[in-house]
Amino acid sequence: MKIIKDVEHLHKFCVNVGYKESKGIANKMILWLLGNKNISKDTLGLACNQLGLDGRVIAMKLANDKWKTFINPIIVNSSDEKITTEEHCLSVSKSFDIKRSVKIKITDDRSNHNNPNDNTTEYSGMNAIVIQHEIDHLNGILISDIGRI
Repeated sequence: MKIIKDVEHLHKFCVNVGYKESKGIANKMILWLLGNKNISKDTLGLACNQLGLDGRVIAMKLANDKWKTFINPIIVNSSDEKITTEEHCLSVSKSFDIKRSVKIKITDDRSNHNNPNDNTTEYSGMNAIVIQHEIDHLNGILISDIGRI
């Protein structure tokens, strides 16, 4: 597997695939991230379509340096408060200043299994920014589509 830089491919909207298949994709992504010496230690996230894989799966390094995967994630709420940060991307050669919500709530196929009545998880700060960036990938949106130089 290698990072896809083909803009036409990256602009395609990713569709949900089954949980079992998605879990396999998530495992492949984590193994690739951990085993790839060419990836910067600063890499915080990856969407499956960046590796040419089908589905709606993202992997990200949380603020505590642990990798987490999300299967079929959806942002269900985002704060009105925004922050602009310089974002980098493995699939885009240039960095861009992007304005994102400071806090988000997401749901995915594994959210809060300890409490099935609550299927949302809240993220803030850098975690929220990375999740928004990676979900944009799943929706066919690149930082070069929305960023300012």
